[in-house]
Amino acid sequence: MDLQLPLYFYHHEINATPDVIFEVINDDKEILNRVTKLSGFTYKNGGENHREEGTEGSLQYDNSAYKTKITHYSDERRLEFKTDLPSGVLTTVINIVPVEDRSELTISTKFNTESPVSFALYVLKIPRVKKEFNDAVKSLGTEAR
Repeated sequence: MDLQLPLYFYHHEINATPDVIFEVINDDKEILNRVTKLSGFTYKNGGENHREEGTEGSLQYDNSAYKTKITHYSDERRLEFKTDLPSGVLTTVINIVPVEDRSELTISTKFNTESPVSFALYVLKIPRVKKEFNDAVKSLGTEAR
């Protein structure tokens, strides 16, 4: 039985253009400065700032390393990646639509697991995840009204 939990969702117009947003998304150091428990990226082929479909590596979050793979990348438009956890898989999608001098930014993360216990534990994490990632998004630009 595959259980799916929407862990995080953000959808707003913000006062930043897609190129400004992707300057952050494409820069490992910028992401590390904005997501508090994220401490590093390691790419399978070495180097840093790899953003292309099929890129594999790991990310270090909350003192643990997790295998990750970019499943889709369109420059200044969309980034999708999967992160393997011991308890399931996180699928994250970042989508940006230009709107004049702003952007419509959508970020979603879903947790898939076969374990009802893991599902229940991740339900409890939603408020903390929401706060952490909302704080990271706010640093990109203010929400447009």
